[in-house]
Amino acid sequence: MNVFSPDFLFRNALAGGLLVGILCGVLGVYVVLRRFALLGVALPQASAAGIAFTFLATRHQHAAGAGTHVLALLGSAGFTFGGLALLTLSGRRSRIPEDGRIGALLAVASAGTVLFVAANPGGDFEVTSLLRGELLAISDSDLVILAAASLVTGILFLLFRREILLASFDPDFARTLGKSPVKADALLYSLLGIAISLGVMTVGPLVVFGFLTLPALCALRVAPRLGVAFAIAALVAAASSLGGFAIAYRADLPAGPVDVALAAALWLGVSGIARLRESMARRGALRVVAIAMVVLLAGFALGGCAGGTEPAEEPVSGAPAPLSRGTLPASQRPIAVLRFRNETGQSLRIASSNPLEELGKAAGDPFARRDPTVLDELEEIATQELARRGFVVLSTAETQRAVPTPPSDPGSAALAAKRAGLDTLVLQGTLRRFTLNPSRILLITLDLALVDPRDGHTLWTGTARHPVAVPAAQTLPEAVRDAGPQIFADAFSGG
Repeated sequence: MNVFSPDFLFRNALAGGLLVGILCGVLGVYVVLRRFALLGVALPQASAAGIAFTFLATRHQHAAGAGTHVLALLGSAGFTFGGLALLTLSGRRSRIPEDGRIGALLAVASAGTVLFVAANPGGDFEVTSLLRGELLAISDSDLVILAAASLVTGILFLLFRREILLASFDPDFARTLGKSPVKADALLYSLLGIAISLGVMTVGPLVVFGFLTLPALCALRVAPRLGVAFAIAALVAAASSLGGFAIAYRADLPAGPVDVALAAALWLGVSGIARLRESMARRGALRVVAIAMVVLLAGFALGGCAGGTEPAEEPVSGAPAPLSRGTLPASQRPIAVLRFRNETGQSLRIASSNPLEELGKAAGDPFARRDPTVLDELEEIATQELARRGFVVLSTAETQRAVPTPPSDPGSAALAAKRAGLDTLVLQGTLRRFTLNPSRILLITLDLALVDPRDGHTLWTGTARHPVAVPAAQTLPEAVRDAGPQIFADAFSGG
């Protein structure tokens, strides 16, 4: 249960993905039974088009706040229900087959999404991540809204399940009982619209479509009756969400596509077991195989999540009062932050916002200024974070004039500082990993050492290795500045 604690970095994204997976898995049983699979891919695409249109219309910018997210949710719901309304109204008088109308909606929504993203200069990063099926970091308020909507949808589904069932498979008999098939269909479409619009905002259209079909196919392959099919579909969706997250976290892969791939693997596995069951003569052997399969899946999903994650550190407070020094030793001597060494294999250059300056550098302008890098940003943030913890810190410019070359290890840092005449402690750093994935999760490994140049002794070492969420960052410098306080809180607390 550690993954659902408030300290876990991905708690909201994981819980939101789990809610959407179960909700879509249950409703997907009707999507498959009523041959709505094409509708299941068209509506998520319409929802994505609504999100892209909202970001284009509002000119989404960095740290735009919760208002933009609410508007995007409204755009997602508006386009989803708008597509449903068009299909319903056009179906009454149109001579075009239903699958043709759904295909047209899919084509228009796909083209609209691409055009809206291409025309948007500010929000294309966020929308592109969404379309790739990444699990997005959602706030506590967003998670509450999602949980409340899921609860309401589940209650309505339970209360009117008989009406929906009759309207789906025997509308004439429903009318003889005084039930309205039109109202029941409208309710089913509304529940699908809510699940899809919320799901696309949380996990993306790819994952929504996957969970609307694969868990239902898995459940209907083995369930003896419809009620059991709903339970199996929910179980498969939950196992795919949790197990897929565990695999993605360990392998550094996008979680959404991994969830869908795991759901497909479960479907294939269950289908194989079902075929084996049909060829087996004894029912006892079947029960043993089925129980073993359930135990293995449950152990994999729960054990994988619990063993592959670590609780995230508390974010650094923005209060002006000095922060705790953590494991840093108390010292009255000043500290000089030396240039950090880059061992990531990447340049980590921060491009200029001036296209003419970039053109001059590409042409080999000898007078072009030195490109700033991620390490420059980290050095500045390290200086600020040490000052916030009560240390006297030399300015970055003064330190770099004295020691212009990044030392390779604590020993060479002490030697370089001693030769430069620095009578201070020195902080030496080595950046070994720096990856900003499409979900705007920063994966970093930064080794730090505090050294005394007088005798060459290393007084302290620390490492920042926990992933940091930077959901509002649109550029590389913004990601570094947003993550900086938490990076050094991680390192100064002992790594």
